[in-house]
Amino acid sequence: MVSDAVAVGVLTFIGTTLATLTGLWQWRRVQAREQRAEFRVQRVEALKEVWEALSDLEESQRSSILVTEYDDQEATERLTQVNLLLLRRSPFLRPDEQEWATAFARHVTEIDTLLRSNLHEGRPDVSWWITTAIQPPSSHVAALAAQQLRNLRTTLGDRYAAVVRGDSE
Repeated sequence: MVSDAVAVGVLTFIGTTLATLTGLWQWRRVQAREQRAEFRVQRVEALKEVWEALSDLEESQRSSILVTEYDDQEATERLTQVNLLLLRRSPFLRPDEQEWATAFARHVTEIDTLLRSNLHEGRPDVSWWITTAIQPPSSHVAALAAQQLRNLRTTLGDRYAAVVRGDSE
């Protein structure tokens, strides 16, 4: 038969082990919760940076169309900075968000390129307005890119707002 001292020792050991494991389990849950909260904060910051960078890119491309002395290198540098930001913040962006942001930058650049290809002496070519039967060859491409850009702006804006509100992880 087992002595009372051994039984007490075994029960004490089991109780201590269970208490230790419970404490460890709770500590790991708290750590995981804190990591999720930190990730969410960094995700919101990443989406904010991407949203602002894309908005700035679009704004600068729109305002530069009226400038007679266009700096192509500056525009390329802005696009490069946006792409580098997307790479740097990629751990906090979902694949669809990265795809949307990349497409957004591509459409802004595409529209800018199409508009600049129709400039004559620094001004838009309006000769095609003489007749509506003749459209510039790039008008349908620019219209499609503009529609996709509008859809991407809405989609990215909705996702950013949802993440800030906490509706989406």
